[in-house]
Amino acid sequence: MTFGILCNGKWFTVEAFIQTSQQVHHSDGSINEVTKFIGKEFTVHYHIKKFKSVEERWLVIENTSNEYLIIERIDTIYDQIPFSQKNIKYFKSGWGNEYHPVNNELTKPLILESRAGRSSEAIHPFVLLEGKEKLSLYTVAWSGNWILRFEPNVDVLTISGGLSNWELSKTVGPQEKLESIHVLVAKTASKDMNILSNELSSYGKHFIYPKNELLEDPLVEWNHWWKYEDLDINEAVFKANVDVAKEIGIDVCTLDAGWFGPSDSESHWFDWRGDWELVNTSRFPSGIKALANYVHDKGMKFGFWCEIEGLGKLARIRETHPSLPAMRDDEDLGYICYGNREAQEWAFTILDPIITDYGCDWIKLDFNLNPGAGCNRCDHGHDSGDGLLEHYNGYYQVLSRIREKHPNIILENCSSGGLRTDLGIMKQTHLNFLSDPDYSFHKFQSFWASSILLASSNILHWMWSKSREKNEGGYHFPPLDLELCTKKQLDFHVRAGMVHRFGLSHPLSTYNKDVIKKLKKDIQFYKEKVFPFILNADLYRLSGQTMNNGVDGDLWSAYQYVMPDRDKSIVFIFCMDDNDKTRNFKFFGLNKNAD
Repeated sequence: MTFGILCNGKWFTVEAFIQTSQQVHHSDGSINEVTKFIGKEFTVHYHIKKFKSVEERWLVIENTSNEYLIIERIDTIYDQIPFSQKNIKYFKSGWGNEYHPVNNELTKPLILESRAGRSSEAIHPFVLLEGKEKLSLYTVAWSGNWILRFEPNVDVLTISGGLSNWELSKTVGPQEKLESIHVLVAKTASKDMNILSNELSSYGKHFIYPKNELLEDPLVEWNHWWKYEDLDINEAVFKANVDVAKEIGIDVCTLDAGWFGPSDSESHWFDWRGDWELVNTSRFPSGIKALANYVHDKGMKFGFWCEIEGLGKLARIRETHPSLPAMRDDEDLGYICYGNREAQEWAFTILDPIITDYGCDWIKLDFNLNPGAGCNRCDHGHDSGDGLLEHYNGYYQVLSRIREKHPNIILENCSSGGLRTDLGIMKQTHLNFLSDPDYSFHKFQSFWASSILLASSNILHWMWSKSREKNEGGYHFPPLDLELCTKKQLDFHVRAGMVHRFGLSHPLSTYNKDVIKKLKKDIQFYKEKVFPFILNADLYRLSGQTMNNGVDGDLWSAYQYVMPDRDKSIVFIFCMDDNDKTRNFKFFGLNKNAD
C-alpha cells in the first residue's frame, strides 16, 4: 500500500510517515483494512476494501497541524511493481466513438489523463495491464479529471494516479480532513479478461450500484428522442406512441428533452437548460403531470429527462440566480457549480418536486458539455483550484439525497451518451447509458468494452434507432426503419439490443401491424428468456471487439451468459463477415456430465 501527496510544495510518499496501526474488519464478504500513517503536518488513513480479486483504495488526509495545508497532488495509488514485458490496453472516447481500443507494449512512460472535466470524454478511466504472470485492471472511480501514470524504469514499474493534478489546489484547514477519490485495482493470475471483469461486476453489484427493487424487473424502455428530438415531439405524438408501447410490452415511457422552455414550438432545448419550471405548453398543453398520468393509467412507468447541471445561454436563471453559474476567469462555463452549497439546495428543490409533482419513476440525468478545469469563483465556498472537485462532490451529494428521499426512483446516468462513464457516478445512479448512436456495429464496439467495467445489469442502450433527419440534411447516424428490414435483419438488430438492458427509440405509432407484432413477441422473449441472464449471470466474450466502422476488428460479435451455478447459459452470436460465415467458439461453464 503506497500513496503520494504533494503538500505545501513537498512530495510525500509512504516512507515519510510512521505506520502506527492497522484495523481490519469484515463486512458483506469483504475485508476492510485501514492503516494509519502519522507525519509531521498530517496523518493519512489508508483504506483498502477487498472482495475476491478486487481492491478499492482511498486516502483520508487529516491535517493535524495548526497551519493550512495546500495540496496540489494526491495519488491514491503509487505502486512499484517488478517490471518485465507488459502490454497495456485502454480505450479512447469521443461522441459516437466511445470505447475505441488502443493496444501497446509498455516500453516508455505513458500518462493517461482526462482534462475535459468529464471522465470519459476523450479516454475511458480504466486500463488493462498484461504481464507474464497476471492481468491487472486499474480504474479511477471519479466523474471529473483523473490521471494514471505508467512509468517503467529498468526492472521497476511505477503506477500512480487518481485525481488529476492539472490546475489542482486544495486547501485543508487545521483539524480538517480530505478524502481522496477512489481507485479500484483488480488482478487475476488466469490472465482471462472475462474472469477479471466478472469479479469487478460482482464487486459493483455488492458495493457500488445503489439497490433498487424495481430493477429486479426487465423494465424495457421506450424513449421518444431519436425520431422526434425536441422539434417534433408533442403531447399527441407522445400519447400515440404510449398506446403502442403498452401493446408491445414496454414498461417505461421516457419523455426526453423538448418538454421545457418557452411555449414556442421552435424553441431549442439546449438554450433553456436551467429554467426547469418552464413547461412548453405549445407542445404539451395539458402539462407534464397529465402526461405522466396517461402513462400510469396504461400500467407503465413514466421516465423524464433533465440536465440538472446544464445552463443554457437563454436561461432566465442566470439573472434570477446570478450566484449559481460556474465561471472561470470571469468566463461563463455553461453549467451550475455544485461546489456552491446554494446550488446544491437549488438542485434538490428542482428535482424533488419534479419527481413528486409529475409522478416520475425514472429520471434520465444528462450533461452535455466539458467543464474543463472547472469553476474558480471565489464566492462559492470552494477554493480557486478545487472548483471541479467540489462540483462533483456536491453533485454526488444531491443525487444521494434524492435517492434517500425517493428510494424507488431510478436514476439513469447519461452525458452526451457515454462521455461521463465511471464507477464514481455509478455509486449514485442505477443505470448507465452507453452512447447516443446505437447502430449495431457501434453497439458491439461499446458493449464489448464497457462490460469490462460495468455489470450488464446496469448498462442501458437502445436497439438501433430510427433517427430524425437533421434540419440541414443528413443524420447523426443512419436511421433504421423497421418496416424496410427483412425478417433476418429485424431479428439481428432486435437481438443486438438484448445483450444488456433493453430499450428502443422508434416511432412506434407509425409502424405497421407486422412490425408491432414482431416487437411484442421479441420483448416477451427478452423478458422471459434473456433478462434473467442479464440480471444474474456472468458474461464471457467469445470473440474479439467489433469496430463501429464495420471494417476493422472482429466481424463476429459473440457473448455467452453463464449462471453462477453453471446449469444454465444463453449465447448471442452475430456474424457480419460476408466472406467467412463459419466459426468455432469455445463455450464456458459447460457441464461434461449433463445430458
